[in-house]
Amino acid sequence: MAKDKLLKILQIIDNETAAPPPATTSTVTKTAKDKLLDVIMSDLSKVWFTSKDLSLLFQERFHEPIKPSTISTYLTRLYGNGYLERKGNRACWQYRLVSNIPAEKIDLKMVNEL
Repeated sequence: MAKDKLLKILQIIDNETAAPPPATTSTVTKTAKDKLLDVIMSDLSKVWFTSKDLSLLFQERFHEPIKPSTISTYLTRLYGNGYLERKGNRACWQYRLVSNIPAEKIDLKMVNEL
């Protein structure tokens, strides 16, 4: 009988200290590219902006730093693919979302092409 009680106590302890089952819902983390596109589409879709503007809005929204070279790379690619207009000079480019492309089309095409 003492052996049975001891086994029951051990089972109870095992059940209480067992690791919780893995979460069934997976959290999707956005890439830097996705986050940049999100900021451009939501906050900068109708105005001219610089990479500095984008950086400040990115850090404000996501509370994480981003390298200027990362922003520059994605802006250059978006401009090269025809999604952004660009004016100014190399020292201070200004960008604006091309107005004749529907937002739904930009999201899907940009994410796949960059």
